[in-house]
Amino acid sequence: MTAETMVGRPVSELDTPALLVDIDTMDRNIAHIAATMRAHGVQWRPHAKGHKCPAITRRQMAAGAIGATVAKVSEAEVMAANGVTDILIANQVVGPIKTRRLAAVIAETGADIIVAVDNPENVQELDAAAAEYGVQPRVVVEVDTGMQRCGVAPGEPAVTLAKAIAASPNLRFAGVMAWEGHTVSMMDHPTRREEIAKAIARLTETADAIRAAGLPVEVVSCGGSGTYLHAAPQPGITEVQAGGATMGDGFYRELEAQVEPALTLLATVTSRPTADRIIIDAGRRAIDPAQRLPTARGLDGVERITFSAEHGVITLDRPMEAPRVGDRLELEVNYTDQAVHLHEQIYGIRDGVVAEVFPVLNRGKLQ
Repeated sequence: MTAETMVGRPVSELDTPALLVDIDTMDRNIAHIAATMRAHGVQWRPHAKGHKCPAITRRQMAAGAIGATVAKVSEAEVMAANGVTDILIANQVVGPIKTRRLAAVIAETGADIIVAVDNPENVQELDAAAAEYGVQPRVVVEVDTGMQRCGVAPGEPAVTLAKAIAASPNLRFAGVMAWEGHTVSMMDHPTRREEIAKAIARLTETADAIRAAGLPVEVVSCGGSGTYLHAAPQPGITEVQAGGATMGDGFYRELEAQVEPALTLLATVTSRPTADRIIIDAGRRAIDPAQRLPTARGLDGVERITFSAEHGVITLDRPMEAPRVGDRLELEVNYTDQAVHLHEQIYGIRDGVVAEVFPVLNRGKLQ
């Protein structure tokens, strides 16, 4: 039986482990984020690295998103082939293999793809590949606003790189982008809010410096699911990339995201070797616990959850008869990026029935 033939059937007929999304909850999360962007007059370009589903991106676009953010050329290829054509690759596309691949997908699909750069040599190779395929991709300068990962320094270094892009005959300079990711490790809410504002000010001041140098700046892109509430109101930005909050991850709820948990992993109890230990058929091959452990929904007395390759072990703080072997448990996925890429589909659930199947088409798209 294929995944698609499960539509209309009760969740109890799904084999496990299976990744589930409550459609109504997801839609409420989408509506909330979209409304937040509208309230502040900025565009929403949600990152798809968590859910990896063009079908969910299209759902976000129906609610007001302008397109998608992705991390890799291969992800952009899948999005473009599935009707999502306004795409930001929020990453550097480096080397002749990737730059030609980028130019080729633009030529073949007509997608309007934006790519980030932080190096003048990369600008040259992007320009050469674009010339070879007869396309003109948009390019933004990535600015390091405090994360200390990719990006040029704010101010004059970014202005210099913007001028190099604008002088490239086969590239269109579009603006600047950044990710204030260093702030998501700050658990003190007032401190984090202050640091988000400081980081984005570095980006918008850089955009103003580029404008002062005579170049138009159309795109000022930043923000993620851990910062969107405080990024969207910042003056001078044009779009926010928050995407993971669509699934209501616990990781983002800890960072003030006003969303509900929508994504769960359905598992079967396969063993009860002791009254205080539950073994399930979902291990690290079904969910990666490295960033955030999942939460066992509706199960009291959980002391800890650990994982091996094929097994999950739930240790209770007291003996319990239930759940029994053969019973089902749902684990709330507290960080979407840790689970979706391990599954071929997400089952969309409504009122205990499989209402839709979302193929994870960007699964394994690492290049």
